[in-house]
Amino acid sequence: MRRNCCINRVLLHQPHIISPYTTCLLSNNQTTAHGQNTNLQTISASGHHIPPSSLKRFSSALTYQYQHAINGGITSVAIGSKDMGDEGAVELLGCLSAENGGLLKHLDLGWKNLGKQGFGAVGATFSRSKHMAHLDLSRNNNAGCEGVVSFCDAAKEIFGKGGIAFPALEQLNLTECNIGPVGMQALSDVLLSGECQDGKKRQQRIHLVLRSNLIGADGCPALAALVSGTDGSILSNLQIGQCSIGDEGITTISNAAVSNPCTGLMVLDISDNAITKDGAKKLAESLLVSWPDLVELNLAKNNVGSEGVASVMASLLGSEGANGNSKNSTLKNLDLTSTDCGVDGAKVALTSGGLTTLRLFNNHLGSDGFISIAPLLQGGHAAIEHLDLGGNSADEDAVVALLDSIANVKEGLVNKLAVLEIGGNTFGDKAAEALERLKRVWPKLDVAHDKPVREGEDEEEQD
Repeated sequence: MRRNCCINRVLLHQPHIISPYTTCLLSNNQTTAHGQNTNLQTISASGHHIPPSSLKRFSSALTYQYQHAINGGITSVAIGSKDMGDEGAVELLGCLSAENGGLLKHLDLGWKNLGKQGFGAVGATFSRSKHMAHLDLSRNNNAGCEGVVSFCDAAKEIFGKGGIAFPALEQLNLTECNIGPVGMQALSDVLLSGECQDGKKRQQRIHLVLRSNLIGADGCPALAALVSGTDGSILSNLQIGQCSIGDEGITTISNAAVSNPCTGLMVLDISDNAITKDGAKKLAESLLVSWPDLVELNLAKNNVGSEGVASVMASLLGSEGANGNSKNSTLKNLDLTSTDCGVDGAKVALTSGGLTTLRLFNNHLGSDGFISIAPLLQGGHAAIEHLDLGGNSADEDAVVALLDSIANVKEGLVNKLAVLEIGGNTFGDKAAEALERLKRVWPKLDVAHDKPVREGEDEEEQD
């Protein structure tokens, strides 16, 4: 029996036949003698207009499959276009709602023009689902706080006071949904409500994506409740880039972390949030003891400057803090892209003994900056495996100095550097020759650079 990859292609190119074709597959052609689908697991027809009537029949087919299948079935669906709207979402989820979403584990309803009614239908359908793990509702700009509140209220109404809502949820994407403080509070409340039989808030932590929303500082107390609690964080990964939280918001989150450590949270993305050196200092204070599992921190596009970077790095360096507590040793990946860290900030970051990935892209280091940091990279680096120095407008001589320094083996240093990004800096024949010298010393080092600019040519001509 053939696998379902060809079926996905048929659905992508001929979405108008999705309902009759899939109903046939689910109930007959793809089933065993016992009536169970053994092959088809994924339907991918996102981006195509599918009328509400077809979505309703598709929902009926999925429900039929759930009611009759013993093993296997459709678990992942990405379907419809931005024309779906609330009407289409309601029809898609109508039959499934009675079965708590059936077997679905992954549902992509991103950029479907959903509003209050559509979000409410999603909440009502999956609040009790033992399968729904990955839910994408991103880029539904019409949702706003009203839509998120509807999503949460429907979940509360359906689920009642017992157990927890969305018990199997592992990832929730609400990027670009116009969520403000009111919606953020409603979301926090529903995710924190109830508890499992063992007394825990949830069996697994959630990867929560809230990028490009209107959360602001006023929404940060609700965020703080999610990342910090007596039992640690209910989140494993929090992405709140471009949410206008500012210094006030990161201070709220940092203070909460000091009171109740964010155990379990491994990734924090607070990029592009108008955080300055003052906010960075408050975060740095909490990094000492309050983020015991944090592996990755994204500070990109926050103008924290060299002072802010120095504060963060100080919480990672050395063995003892001022209060006698050991400093953070878990953070491995740090993104300082476009933080205006300057040469001083770059040098402090490069002296870290714990980071394995460091991004210093677009920090205006220039030629003087490259020459200044070159000695810190003599023979490579003892800890950093991936270093991004791209977009810093260094001239070719400075690039050559950097490459030659890395090629100059330092006695006693065990080099860990495996990837070096230097695109966005001048790379010509001299730099190419320096790279050849470097490769003779470190043949496995992967260096990403721009197309060489030959003498007498400019970069535009190379394009």
